[in-house]
Amino acid sequence: MAPVSDSRFEFRGDLSKTPLPEVLQTVHHYRVPGVLVVRRGEIEKKIYLWNGDVIFATSNDRDESLGSVLLRTGALTREQFDESVRRLVEARAAEETRRHGAVLVEMGLLTQEALSASVTRQVRSILYSVFDWEEGSVTFTVGRFRTDEIIQLEIPTRQAIVAGVKAVRDARRLIALLGPSWTVFDPCYAPTEIGDVALDAGEIRLLQHVDGTKTLRELVGLGPADAGHNGKLLYAFFVLKLISRRDVTSRTSVKKIQWSTSGGSYTPPS
Repeated sequence: MAPVSDSRFEFRGDLSKTPLPEVLQTVHHYRVPGVLVVRRGEIEKKIYLWNGDVIFATSNDRDESLGSVLLRTGALTREQFDESVRRLVEARAAEETRRHGAVLVEMGLLTQEALSASVTRQVRSILYSVFDWEEGSVTFTVGRFRTDEIIQLEIPTRQAIVAGVKAVRDARRLIALLGPSWTVFDPCYAPTEIGDVALDAGEIRLLQHVDGTKTLRELVGLGPADAGHNGKLLYAFFVLKLISRRDVTSRTSVKKIQWSTSGGSYTPPS
């Protein structure tokens, strides 16, 4: 994929200051097509957005290539992998545009349906992996781009934000961004505004618990899972502007607590 025009507007940021979910929400707010590029060291990943959806993601990390993923998961043997790479190299040497997936289908190692499912899993894995990045540069280039990928996803960006936040391994980092344990949140959404987020029944109930009276400490105990998971959901709601932080300057009668998350114990900021 490549921009159609060289006339481009670019936004540059730092993931240590603005986490990926917040960048994606800002991009979605303006509903502009473009390519989001995140870099950390030598690793570069690209997220392609079109009509409010995430349609593809790529990575220059060889471990995230389709062939490597299929080899690692046992869908390909080492011999099959090596032969498919040999054919791919030969095709490219002859200046033929070939995809590894297409080579695997031609070899009879994957059906077209299996290829589509594998690429979908690969792209989602690349996309959600970036949500764990606590540092790195981010650039969003606005503009249309030529699409030469046969297999494309249509993941609503807000749905991708929720799924990506839920996949973050260190819940403590995201919960800390919500504020201290006595922080109170107000609802600021209409029921018709959450259809594209694809929340399940338990997640909707947690959202409904946000009523302008309950603190973060109370809300993480009311969700569908443990405190870490519930805290991540609340962060996703906050990023999507379904809830807003109330300016509470007093911490009267609110005690610090410690809860257990999948990333270890977390104590809300004092």
